[in-house]
Amino acid sequence: TARAGEHGALLFIDLDNFKDINDTLGHDRGDQLLQQVAHRLTRCVRGADTVARLGGDEFVLMLEGLEADPTAAAVQAEVIARKILAALNQPYLLDGREHNSSPSMGVALFGDAQDTVDELLKRADLAMYRAKVEGRNTLRFFDPQMQASVLARASLEADLRLGLQRDELVLHFQPVVDARARMIGAEALVRWRHPQRGMVSPADFIPVAEQTGLIVPLGQWVLRQACETLRDWAGQSALAHMSLAINISAREFRSAGFVDQVREALADTAIDPSRLKLELTESMFLHDADEIAEKMRQI
Repeated sequence: TARAGEHGALLFIDLDNFKDINDTLGHDRGDQLLQQVAHRLTRCVRGADTVARLGGDEFVLMLEGLEADPTAAAVQAEVIARKILAALNQPYLLDGREHNSSPSMGVALFGDAQDTVDELLKRADLAMYRAKVEGRNTLRFFDPQMQASVLARASLEADLRLGLQRDELVLHFQPVVDARARMIGAEALVRWRHPQRGMVSPADFIPVAEQTGLIVPLGQWVLRQACETLRDWAGQSALAHMSLAINISAREFRSAGFVDQVREALADTAIDPSRLKLELTESMFLHDADEIAEKMRQI
C-alpha cells in the first residue's frame, strides 16, 4: 500500500519480439535475454522499488514514494520508465552475438488504499496493450477512459457474435448510376439492427469484426445475402439488369476457403456471375501480391 500522502506506480513490461528470439535462436538464448533484461531493470530503479518477473517475457516494477500530486508522480514515473525504455533498447549479447529487443510498457498510478493488486495489474496490463497497439517500443499510461473503452469493445464483440447467429444484420443498397443518371446497379452496405442498441454504425462494429476475426463469417453472410438478392432481382424485369457490389476485407480474401465460398454461393443461387462485383482495397496488394493475383484469376 502507498504511504499516506504519496503515490506509487506499477509498470507492466512486455518484450516485443521475445517469441521470435525463442523460436529462431532457441530457449537457451531466450533465457539469456531474460536474465539480461532483469539485470538492466534492477539497475534502472531505486533501492525502495521492486522488480519481479510474472512469467514468460512479462516483468512488473513497483515504484514507491512518488510525489503526492498525481501529475508530479506521473512525471517521476515517466522519467524512470523512459530510462528503462532506453536501457532495454541497447543491444544484447547472446552467446557472443549481438541481438536487439524492445519493450512495450504500461503504467498505472496508485495512491488509493482501495486499489487492489489485481486491479492495478489489470490497469497496467491494459496500458501496456495500448502501447503494443500504438506501435510498440513505447509506454502508455492507464486512465479510466481506456478501461471503459476496452470493456465496451468486449461487450460489442460478444453482441456481434450473437447478432450473427440471430440474423440481426441487414443489407442496405446504395444505388450506382451511369452518366445519364440511370441506375445500373447497387453497392451492398451491411447494417446491424441490435435489439437494445438500435442501429449500430459500421464504423463501430466493422473494426471490432476485423480485430477479432468475426469479419470472416460476417463477410460470408454478406456474400450469401448478396447472391440471394441478385437471384431475387433476376426475376424482376426492372431489376434484372442490375449488378451488386460487395466489399471484401483483406482477412476474408486471404482465408483459405474464400474462392470455394464464392463458387458455392454462385452455384447455390444460380445467378449470372457477371452481376456480382467484389471490391478489394488497394492496400491488399502490398503483401503476397502473387497469391492474391492467383485467387483473383480463379474467381
